[in-house]
Amino acid sequence: MALLALGAALASAGCRVAYVTRAAWHQAGLMAKREPIDRVLDRGDLSPDQASKLALIPAIKRFGEDLGLASSDNYETISARWDRTIVNFSACEPLSLEPVGWWFPVVGSVPYLGFFRARDRERWERRYRERGYDVWVRDVAAYSTLGWFRDPVLPAMLDWEEYRLAEVVLHELTHATLWVPGSVSFNETFANVVGEQAATRWMETRHGPSSPEVHDMWITRGDHDAWRGVLEGLYQDLDEAYSNPDTDDNYKLERKQTLYSSLDQRISSAHFHRPEPYLREAREGLWNNARVAQYRTYNHSREALDTLLEQRDGDLEAFVRDVGKITANQPDPWIAVARAAALPPEDGK
Repeated sequence: MALLALGAALASAGCRVAYVTRAAWHQAGLMAKREPIDRVLDRGDLSPDQASKLALIPAIKRFGEDLGLASSDNYETISARWDRTIVNFSACEPLSLEPVGWWFPVVGSVPYLGFFRARDRERWERRYRERGYDVWVRDVAAYSTLGWFRDPVLPAMLDWEEYRLAEVVLHELTHATLWVPGSVSFNETFANVVGEQAATRWMETRHGPSSPEVHDMWITRGDHDAWRGVLEGLYQDLDEAYSNPDTDDNYKLERKQTLYSSLDQRISSAHFHRPEPYLREAREGLWNNARVAQYRTYNHSREALDTLLEQRDGDLEAFVRDVGKITANQPDPWIAVARAAALPPEDGK
């Protein structure tokens, strides 16, 4: 999921004018291609599988609202003829896992920028590479403007498995329900917890707890959890290497290369039902600090949030409501939820 806060950004003289102007132009183009879901379904130019996925989205939204998530105008339309790819750009110094941040009103500091055109992103990528930064670019299939616009379904979402589609739609409803300014990592991790829990209930309600669809969901989610564990271990080892005061930068750079080279072995040593996609992921493409830091943005420690949910016996509505109260007017939401869960702050954060 990408966060595009263009509406807020346009109101800020402090934002980079060229970036905001280009992004707003392409955002307007995306919005102009929106069509009501019913109209696209009636036209009949989607594949049967895509049409069935699109038809599920209003029901998924209603299911989320029944669980206490906010009603939202998002995903009531689809930009079926949208032919661009949105990408996220992020950057880190070569011996740091702290991503470069860009500040926007309402949202606060965000650790990435969204782009609609390759050449716009390439200017930023080139600029940071020339300054010695690790940079990472990834495609984005879904995004949120946090209510500034009525966000449409993007065509690529209709090629996902049902549980992933439900998870992302419910993730976005969570953002519409609660957004804590200034902590993208908290908001994304919180929405991951709620989205996964709500999507599980959707799948079990629709197909039955013992259905093949739910079984496949648990297999895939188990592999995803194993992948998160692999990347968390890599993150911790890199962070330890970079923060060691007793070694010089040359040693740290060598250690960095060794750790990234160990990713294949880490996967082989972990428990995956279907390891092949993750081995391909490890062996293909670029691995660097910016990529690992962006993983961390979406997969921060969940212990305090999971504990709070357990303390409420899995009641999602109470959980979302209470997290909103716990984090209100708090300088650090991670410390606030750790305290509420009776965990040491360093464990929650």
